[in-house]
Amino acid sequence: MKKNITINLQGRLYAFDEDAYELLKRYTDSLRNYFARSEGGEEIADDIESRIVELFDEQKRNGAETVTIEQMESIIHRIGNPGEMDGATSDTSDEGDNPEREDAPSSAGEQEEASIRQKRLYRNPADRKFMGVLSGFAAYLGGDVLFYRLGFVLLSLFFMFADGLRWVLLFVLLYAVFAMLMPVADTPEERLRMKGKKVNPQNLADEVSQAVRVKSGETPTGCIASFFFMLGVFGRGCIYSIGIMLAVFLLCGVGIFIAFMTLTSEELVKSILGDDNIWLFISDSSALSFFAALAVIILLVIPAYCIIHSLFTNFKQLKPMSFRLRLSLLIVWIVAFVATIIAGTRLVGRHDVWCAKHTEYRRAKNTHDGIYYMPHEWNFLSIRGWRVTLAENCNDRYTAVGQYYTGDPTVRYIDNWDDAHRQRFTIRRYEHLMPGTYRISGCVRAEGQGACIFVRLGAKSPAECYEIPADNNMGGNIWAEAVAKRDSILRRGEVRDSLELERLSAIAAANGARGFGWNRITLPDITIKKPQALYYGITTDPELTGRTWLGRWFSACDFTLERISKK
Repeated sequence: MKKNITINLQGRLYAFDEDAYELLKRYTDSLRNYFARSEGGEEIADDIESRIVELFDEQKRNGAETVTIEQMESIIHRIGNPGEMDGATSDTSDEGDNPEREDAPSSAGEQEEASIRQKRLYRNPADRKFMGVLSGFAAYLGGDVLFYRLGFVLLSLFFMFADGLRWVLLFVLLYAVFAMLMPVADTPEERLRMKGKKVNPQNLADEVSQAVRVKSGETPTGCIASFFFMLGVFGRGCIYSIGIMLAVFLLCGVGIFIAFMTLTSEELVKSILGDDNIWLFISDSSALSFFAALAVIILLVIPAYCIIHSLFTNFKQLKPMSFRLRLSLLIVWIVAFVATIIAGTRLVGRHDVWCAKHTEYRRAKNTHDGIYYMPHEWNFLSIRGWRVTLAENCNDRYTAVGQYYTGDPTVRYIDNWDDAHRQRFTIRRYEHLMPGTYRISGCVRAEGQGACIFVRLGAKSPAECYEIPADNNMGGNIWAEAVAKRDSILRRGEVRDSLELERLSAIAAANGARGFGWNRITLPDITIKKPQALYYGITTDPELTGRTWLGRWFSACDFTLERISKK
């Protein structure tokens, strides 16, 4: 069942079926575009429309109540001799259409040669599977488009199995470039030029009629054509989905990039990166950084715009981009790409020089008592009263996370490491104590022998050293005690403190229920008879311990100093 449409032509009402109306509309639009370049072309188009009305009246007198697409095709072929129409439009710019011109082709061979000369390369939307590129090449070069498509698929598969995906990606990239540069043959005149045919009313009528029948689904299809049709539908669906996601990703990238370049503060950069070097570098290279940022934005915006415009064009919401606009966007994108590479290379080179220049400044800014600290490590240690007094071959790293005895990966602790066993390291706390008895305890572990907890009364007295058990990163008395207490509570079934049971279970389950080698050590009580300074900490310095350090790392945390008696 087809829908009927009633229209008014020169004051008279005529009934059309849907396909016939579409054919009439396209034909009259094509004629008006065709004659628009000629002097008096509007009058010629009106005369043709009057002739169409006369033929409609003739059909009506013969008993036809509704104009069908077959009757419409018959009418547009009876309008007149195309050669006579061409003669009436001597100012038209189409070569080979006007026999009165002195340079017009005089023979059929010359007409065919002129027709080939005016042939142009377009994307063919009427016979497309993806973007119509291969169909356009088939119309321009000649041959069945099926062979072009099969060749493209077979070559892609051959190179994919022979040399991986590199050549396939190259083919896809070339296809995308041609799709961007080739204009779309949307109008009947463009489709005629794509096929190398003369642009005249008769050929326009044939082209419009064929286009309407293709749109109404009256063209035959075979098994291979049906396969490519289904492949095209699936491929376009994937392309649309990927295009939407890519456009959103590019636009989000542009937004984040602009926000970072315009709204980011030095404090935010420092909090994210732990240092303000990048912010300082951007500030010192503001002109080049702005140029690089602008190039990157253009590099992202143009593909996003092309993807969005292409999607709207495929859904008939926008007209296709002109060839000049496509070429201009491609040139601007290439310029932005080259500018990004040049600016990025300059920034990288300048960054190396800048880093060398600012290394001394950075180390001086973060050096305390002759020891360089990473800013976050300085904050952690200074808040807890720790000071590094000796750091040789320590890789500028004095703390770590990830192997705390409860298994909590966020807890930071003192840690020192060197794969070559070369480090000499001492970290200490200072307390000024009143008379009384004091007790020091802490959690420690070591990978080898020679790391010690030391205690010293006063700055010049000899240090008492207590070696840290070398249990590596498994076991330890903290883990063993937690396992024993947890199992005892579970056996008795007396869970009085759920938080304590949860803490014990976490320690027992750390490192796959193997522990991390932590040991809790309580030093002998210290009695002080007069106000005095107390120093204590961890060291691998043989001059202080009298032992050779044989390990690669040691760790310490949770040190406490408590007064147990005032006497």
